[in-house]
Amino acid sequence: MRDHSGYVEKTRHQAMQDVLDIWKFERMTETIPVTEALGRVAAEDILSKNTLPNKLTSNMDGIAVHFDAFKGGAPDTSTWVRGVDWQFCNTGIGMPENFDTAIPIEWVHVSEDDQHVTLDRLPERRGNATTQAGANLRVGDMLVRKGEPLTPAKLSLLNMGGHTDVCVVKRPIVAFIPTGNELVDAGEPLPAGKNVESNAVMLCAKFTLWGAEPLRFPIVKDDWDQLEKALTEASEKADIVVINAGSSKGSDDFTCEILAETGQMLHHMLSQGPGRHCSGAILNGTPVIGISGPPIGAEFTADWMVKPLIDRYLGVSEEYPPMVYARMEFAPEFWPEAVQVVRRGIVERDAHDRLVARILPTDERPMLRGLDEANCFITYGRGVQRWKAGDIHPVELRWPYTIPPAR
Repeated sequence: MRDHSGYVEKTRHQAMQDVLDIWKFERMTETIPVTEALGRVAAEDILSKNTLPNKLTSNMDGIAVHFDAFKGGAPDTSTWVRGVDWQFCNTGIGMPENFDTAIPIEWVHVSEDDQHVTLDRLPERRGNATTQAGANLRVGDMLVRKGEPLTPAKLSLLNMGGHTDVCVVKRPIVAFIPTGNELVDAGEPLPAGKNVESNAVMLCAKFTLWGAEPLRFPIVKDDWDQLEKALTEASEKADIVVINAGSSKGSDDFTCEILAETGQMLHHMLSQGPGRHCSGAILNGTPVIGISGPPIGAEFTADWMVKPLIDRYLGVSEEYPPMVYARMEFAPEFWPEAVQVVRRGIVERDAHDRLVARILPTDERPMLRGLDEANCFITYGRGVQRWKAGDIHPVELRWPYTIPPAR
């Protein structure tokens, strides 16, 4: 029997921090068209090349006038000459030269020959219904800061500022290696005792949503040489490696031993579950995260252990997910003393705008139905203060860190 007495157990927060602390990498960047940059992360501060508007501009359709003509009250417009005393102006268009004030067309009566005007109302101030040059944007203004995700509004701002291309952080490549003699690909015949490999499509989709580029490997059998070859190849091609299963203590679980021999093992398991058998290592300078095989554990272990690495590479906020305090609808029936248990939950606002949270059941078929709606993690067990129904308890928001409004 293989010796697992040296397995290192850490809390998930400490395990993740240890990987972040030791990981050294060169963040790569690329320049792409602004039109293709939605959701990407700015690699540098970007300043405006333009001043907008670049001259006094009308805010609405109307006529341009000289405000000094109104110093003595309402002028006699019957003597006004178009182009000298007044001129038409239009929304968003630079004001005619030498005119400083606009009057909305709704306040104006224009003669049939478009040469004379009478006014129902007078402008209240110089510059009425206009926008001064540089009011919206000036050369050198900060458009986007380094590390900010590019939203539709920011893309528009970049164009306004004179940018058609933008330097962004290159998407980190996250290799995903599914392992196990029992696995077959989706759509293939399913012999008795075998299981469908479904984690790859789920987790690679997560990596994409988080801003990474997935690199999906074929299923690798529980064979030392094949696993070592796949891990080495992945560590050379990717910025982050995720190997699915093999971090446990079963007779065919070799991942941790291979990584201990070929790289630097940081931890073998977590003090929380499901997903307890989640390992962390460095191989060829690349972080390798071993996550548990069952879909329920794999689905949220990736949130804990992979998203922070992607965030670190992209240069976005690395704060732990925000915590909120909510009134618990009920307490767990079983409270383990040996380990912490993390469950998916729902936190929402009640009719009085107070936060209320509940643990979602895990016994529904299909196994991930309903759990996909979870927006928080709720922890109980070892080291956590017990609560009863109605008590206030901290819960950890889950990406994308939103709370639905009151129903």
